[in-house]
Amino acid sequence: MTLLGIKLKQTQQLNQRLQQSLRVLQMSGIELEREVENWLSDNPLLERKDTDEFSDAEFSHYTAPARQIGGDEGEDMLSNIAGEQDFKQYLHAQVCEHPLSDQEAACVHILIDFLDEQGYLTDSIEDILDHTPLEWMLDEAMLQHALTALKKFDPAGVAAADLTESLILQIERLGECAAKPSALHIVRNALDSIDGNRSQTLARIKKHLPQTDSGTLEAALDLIASLNPFPAAGFASSTPTPYIRPDVWIEESKDGWTVSFNEDSLPPLQMNSEYCELMPSEGLSPEWKEKISEARQRIDSLELRKATVVLLAEYIVKHQADFFTFGEIGLVPLLMKDAAAELGVAESTVSRAANQKYLSCPRGVFALRYFFTQAVQMEEGKEAVSQHAVKAALSQLVGSEDKRKPYSDEALANLLAFRGMEVSRRTVAKYRESLEIPAAHKRKTAE
Repeated sequence: MTLLGIKLKQTQQLNQRLQQSLRVLQMSGIELEREVENWLSDNPLLERKDTDEFSDAEFSHYTAPARQIGGDEGEDMLSNIAGEQDFKQYLHAQVCEHPLSDQEAACVHILIDFLDEQGYLTDSIEDILDHTPLEWMLDEAMLQHALTALKKFDPAGVAAADLTESLILQIERLGECAAKPSALHIVRNALDSIDGNRSQTLARIKKHLPQTDSGTLEAALDLIASLNPFPAAGFASSTPTPYIRPDVWIEESKDGWTVSFNEDSLPPLQMNSEYCELMPSEGLSPEWKEKISEARQRIDSLELRKATVVLLAEYIVKHQADFFTFGEIGLVPLLMKDAAAELGVAESTVSRAANQKYLSCPRGVFALRYFFTQAVQMEEGKEAVSQHAVKAALSQLVGSEDKRKPYSDEALANLLAFRGMEVSRRTVAKYRESLEIPAAHKRKTAE
């Protein structure tokens, strides 16, 4: 009976250690700093290592923002930021306000984390399933049901796949008015007809709604103009890019691309030597034994975080080497489940290691999640191409086109096919919209 009790206690300690390590791995740099401060105040056996305030490595890799802000303007800006609310936090807080089961609420939380900076959900349900751990046991029906619920959150238009759907969601929430049906018809069928010239826009819209009087069309256009094109507009960014501290450095050497850990991204902790020297070798109280074990566990969890992030960064460099040489067009399809299989860890571990972790390379600072990208559907026998690579090629083609004769979506699809990226015209239109590239007739300039 006594042996059974001892065994049960040891298993519980192991689980606590594992849970601690997973929590630390999941945290962002800012969250980890706060956590470490709590550790230091709670456990006198922990202390920070003595380090220089600024390291040579931090100066050598520092890239100044494009525009420096200081003086009164800087003070005003900081005072404004302090009162801003993060968009995703705002959505997470709403989950408890809706009649959702625990399972539905968990799925909504997952979808919120997949929203882009504009508040759109540009990833498909299939993509999200591929990028979430298998042990979460999600399925397409669960996520689709959660997505329907999320689209009812504030602000209106959140979680839409694109601008058109976002505007439709906003209009549908409005009260009844004479212009509402016309506004919905315009958004669904003639959104590309709207430009800065009101008279020409009205003429084009009139062709789609010949039976509607001009006054109603004017009101419909005013209604559309009053909508918010980006649901996340007006909210603070969760992570201001200019102040991101990368977790790893990627540098080119004679042997190729190398990975080194940014020691400044990890709070430097150690056992307090003075307290440890005062501890008797025998006869320690259970409370102090627990504090010693806890301090060691927390130091170990930081080291495990460091090792796991470096391991994942090395995997990314190995499989995405062309990105560091050629840029976004060199990205290849990469899934977290494949990384987990090759590294011999759980898929949830890879997801936690990639969460809010960043690498710095000659091309800039990138989130580790950025390098995990789905393949574009290709014909059988064709080499898979990542979505990021197709979007990069699309941007290049539009950037180099003759603005007097811009490429149509069909022409862009043909040019991409010539580069070995065979995608449909519909896919080109979808990617063009996500890149905020106007349609061909809007890109055309005068002779």
